[in-house]
Amino acid sequence: MLEFPSLKTGVKGQYPLTREVQAEARVFTFLDGRQQRFPATRARMRWTLHLEMLDEEEAWAVEEFARRHFETAEPFRFTDPLTGTEHWPCFLAGKQFGSAAEGPMKRRLRLLVIEGEV
Repeated sequence: MLEFPSLKTGVKGQYPLTREVQAEARVFTFLDGRQQRFPATRARMRWTLHLEMLDEEEAWAVEEFARRHFETAEPFRFTDPLTGTEHWPCFLAGKQFGSAAEGPMKRRLRLLVIEGEV
């Protein structure tokens, strides 16, 4: 089973870190106009990771993880960098990831991690 790699500092993400909760709701509207909302699906998390100032080893580990995930579409475990809670199954959004090199110890990556269902 895949697991999102940790950086050398032991963390899974860096600041700024965007974390969102996505949930669908079912809305019932009564004759008097009032509404009542119920969850239609389980709430899912979504993280936007901006990884910067990575050395070659850290960048390589994350890039290889992303390549393997995109090739196999295998779900992976992801530990929320803010709460330490482990989420499974998770997927990377899209079909590719952004990576840039500006010199030694200046690699940047941007990934979107989405909690999903198998």
